[in-house]
Amino acid sequence: MSTEAKHKKSDLKKYLPVVHTRNGTYNFNPDLIYRSLLKETSISETNATQITKEVIQFLISAHLNIITAPLIREVTNIYLLKRGLEKERLQYTRIGLPFYDLHEKFQNPADNRHIISDIINWVITEYHAVNKLIKKAT
Repeated sequence: MSTEAKHKKSDLKKYLPVVHTRNGTYNFNPDLIYRSLLKETSISETNATQITKEVIQFLISAHLNIITAPLIREVTNIYLLKRGLEKERLQYTRIGLPFYDLHEKFQNPADNRHIISDIINWVITEYHAVNKLIKKAT
């Protein structure tokens, strides 16, 4: 990594809070966005670079106190859509339950014995629906 790239990363610490993930908290690292876009989608390197820059600019301008990995993915998906990269957005989508729905399940003790199978069924159904859309976009 060049001295200039290291300097830019340290500058981000001034403008962005740490990123909260299920594995702990980390300093914001734009390379993770770029690499995940290349790994998880059919995006070009040029578009991945531009999307990463736009996501960083948005996160800085939003003056957030808390950044989570899922938030970064949501913002990235918005910028994929802004560039008309619908297939890549589908490939990059997060599959799972909204917080509200999961919270409601945990609040209802009657659902607790079925909660794991309900979650698995929801995720599998959503996966197949997104996979169909990706195939259509090809």
